[in-house]
Amino acid sequence: MAVESYEDSDWNVAGPYADACAFISWLTTCGVPGANVTLLASPLPASLPGPGEAPVLPEGVRTQTACSAVVSRHLQEGMRHLEGDLLWVFWSGHGLVDSSGSHVLVLSDSSLDTKRVVDVDALQLALQSTRLGAREGRGVPKVAVAVNACQNQPREDWISKIEVGVRHAYVTERGLFVMHACSTGQRARVAPRGRQAQGAAASLFPQALLRFLDDGTHNVLPDLHQVSDSIDAEFDVLRKERLTWQKPSLLRRNWQGRTIATGEFLVPPTVEEQRLATLLDVVLPDRAARAACVTQLGERVPIVVPVSVGAREATSQQIVTAAARTPHGVPTLLDLLTVLPEARVEADILRTLGEAGRDLRPNEFLTSHEHSLLIELLSAPGLPDPRATALCDRRLRHHAAAAGATDALVRSLEAAGCRKDTGAIPPLFRFTSLLAAEAETQESDVAGLVEWGTHTARRTGHGRAVDSWLGVARHEATRRRGDKAWLLVHLDVDDPEAPTGRARYVHSAWLVDPVNRYPQALPCERGMEFSTWRHTQLALAELIEPLIDIRRDGTHGHVALGVEFFLPPNQMELQVERTPVCHREVDNVPLGQIATVVVRCATRRTSWHDRWNACHQDNAPGDHHWLRQDANDLAALKAALDRAPHVGCVELTGSWPEFTPALTYCTEAGVPVMTWHRRIDGSRCTDDLTDLRTVVHPCRLPEEVRQLRSEVDEAAARSRNDLVLLWDDPGRVPPRIRPRVPGRISRP
Repeated sequence: MAVESYEDSDWNVAGPYADACAFISWLTTCGVPGANVTLLASPLPASLPGPGEAPVLPEGVRTQTACSAVVSRHLQEGMRHLEGDLLWVFWSGHGLVDSSGSHVLVLSDSSLDTKRVVDVDALQLALQSTRLGAREGRGVPKVAVAVNACQNQPREDWISKIEVGVRHAYVTERGLFVMHACSTGQRARVAPRGRQAQGAAASLFPQALLRFLDDGTHNVLPDLHQVSDSIDAEFDVLRKERLTWQKPSLLRRNWQGRTIATGEFLVPPTVEEQRLATLLDVVLPDRAARAACVTQLGERVPIVVPVSVGAREATSQQIVTAAARTPHGVPTLLDLLTVLPEARVEADILRTLGEAGRDLRPNEFLTSHEHSLLIELLSAPGLPDPRATALCDRRLRHHAAAAGATDALVRSLEAAGCRKDTGAIPPLFRFTSLLAAEAETQESDVAGLVEWGTHTARRTGHGRAVDSWLGVARHEATRRRGDKAWLLVHLDVDDPEAPTGRARYVHSAWLVDPVNRYPQALPCERGMEFSTWRHTQLALAELIEPLIDIRRDGTHGHVALGVEFFLPPNQMELQVERTPVCHREVDNVPLGQIATVVVRCATRRTSWHDRWNACHQDNAPGDHHWLRQDANDLAALKAALDRAPHVGCVELTGSWPEFTPALTYCTEAGVPVMTWHRRIDGSRCTDDLTDLRTVVHPCRLPEEVRQLRSEVDEAAARSRNDLVLLWDDPGRVPPRIRPRVPGRISRP
C-alpha cells in the first residue's frame, strides 16, 4: 500500500510510493513471484518513471488504486483464497490518531471535508480472521505487518472508517507480527535528501527495516525479533544525534502467541482538549504569549508542558493537553488567562473558554492553589471532623458516606458541580460554610476557612449566595449545639370517638428554655376552652409566633425552637406540623418548615428505653435500626415487631386511608421512632425512606425532618412534605404532663 496523492491536494506527500517499490523489490529478490504481489497505490506523477526510464516495479506485480472502495473490497474478498507460509503487509502513507485514540490510515479518496480511513486495530483483526486464507484461514499461518504512517492527531476532521470485514471468526493459532514506524503522537519522517538513493526507500523507517531484512540470505522471513531490536538500536542512535525524535513502536506477537510491546504509547488529545486548544490559539496568538503562559502556569501548578522537537515554545494543544492531565490544571489555566498581560481575553471568549473547560474537566473548578490550600485548612487543629460535619447535612451526606479521606471528600463535593445556572449553592461551598459555622460554635479559628470560601466563591460567581448561606449555616450550627428551646404543647379532645379534625380540642403549653433551670408554663387564655381544630390552630399560631425568634439572655444570639406535640392515640394523624404561622412577615408558613416538630403519644404506657438503648448500642446509622411495614397489615406488623425486639424504628407504608391503628399499636409496643407518609391530595408518596434509614441515626431524625421540610420550596422534586415523625428520646425526658392541668409540671 502506497498513498501519495489525495483528493484533498493539501495532503499530498512524496515518498510512500518509493517505500513500497523498494519493499516489493526486496520481496522479489527473496524469490517471491511478482504475480504474488498486489500493490494498492495512488502515486504522485513525479514518483512514476518518465519516458525511457526503467520501470520501478518488477514484472507481474498487480496494481490497483488506493481508494476506500478498492481497499475495503480487497481486504474483505481479495484474500480469501490465499495459500502460503507467510503474508507480508506493508503500508506507507498518512496516518492519524482519531478522537477515540484509535490509529487510522488515510486513503486516497479523502476529501477536504471527510477523511476516509482504515482503522489499524480493525485491520489487524481482519488479518487474523478466517476471511484471510483458504481452508477457513488455515492457508496462511503467519502474517507480518509494517506500517510507515504518522500517529499524530488532526484538528476536528470528520473521519469515516471503512468496513474491512472484522465480524468473522478468528484463527487464534495464526502468528501476527506488527511493526510501526513511530509511537503515538509522533510523525513518521521522510529521510533527508542526502540519505535517499535511487530505487531505495525514501522514509526513515522503511530504510532501516529493509536494511535489516535484507541480510543476504534471501529469506523472506528472517528473525523479526532481531530485526526489530536492530531498528530500535538504530533509531536510538539517530535520536542521540538529534537527526530525529521518531521512536518506532513494535507490537510483536510471535508465532507462539506471546505478545511483546515496545515504544511509547501516549494518550492522544481528546475532542474536548482540541476544542479548548482551538480557543486558546485566539487568546495566545504569538510565541511570547504562549511562553509567558507556560512559565506562569508552571509556577501555579506542578506541570510539565512538552515542546515539539526543534520548537522554541509549546503549542496551544500541548499546553491544554498537559493541563488536562494534571489535577486542577485546566481551572488553573483558565484563571491564569484572566490576569496574563499577554493574553487577549474578552468577555465573550472568556465565557466560551469557561464552557470548554467545564466540558473538558467537569469534575473540577478549583485551581491547584485553592485545592491545596483547602486541604491544608481542613487539617488544621481544632477543626471539627470534616466527614462527621458533612453527615449533618442531607445534601452532603452521601458524599461523606462514599468518601473516606478528607481529600476524597473534597473531590467528591467538587465533582458535584459548580454551575451558576442551577440556582443552588455548590455542595463544596455548602460544606465549607457548614464546617466554618460548626468550628465557630467551638470557638475555633476559622478566619482562613471563611476567607478561602469568600475568595473562591467570588471568583466562581457565587459570592452573594455563599455569604447568605454562611449565615444560615451558623444558625444551623446553633441548633445542633443543643441550645434549642422546646415548646411542649398538649392537645386533648373531649370526644375520643369523634373523627380526626372534627372533635373539640383543649390545649396547654410549656416552654423549656435552656436558660431556665426548670420549664415554665405559658399563659393560654383559651387553653381550657373547647374549640374546633381550626380555632385551635389559630390559638397555637398566636402562641408560637413570638417564640420563633426567642433569644437567650439577649446577647448570645438566636436559640432554635422545637415544638413537641403530645396527642391522644386516636389523634396521632392530626396535621400539627402544618400549623400556619407568620414568619419573617410571611403568613401561612407551615410550622414544620421553620421549626423542629415532633409528635408524641400523650398516654403511652410501655417504656421505650429498651428499644431506644438498643438503637444506641450501634452509633452507626443503617437499616439494622429499622423495620419497614405496611400499615394496613397489622398482623404482619405485630409479627415483625415480635421477631425484632431490639429494633427501635418503624417506617409505615401503604395506601391505607388511616394509619391510626398501626400508630397506636407501635406506641403500645414501645417503638421509639416511627415515620409514615401522610396523605397529600388523597394519595400517598410511594418513595421509601432509604436515605433516612441508611445514613441518619435515629437521634438526629427530628432535625433531619425539619431540614427536609424547610427545603420544600427550593427543591420540590426532592421534598418530603408528606413525612411525619413520632419520636421520643428517653435521654432527654421532657416534663411529665398532667392532662387538663396547665402549669403544673413535675420537676426532673
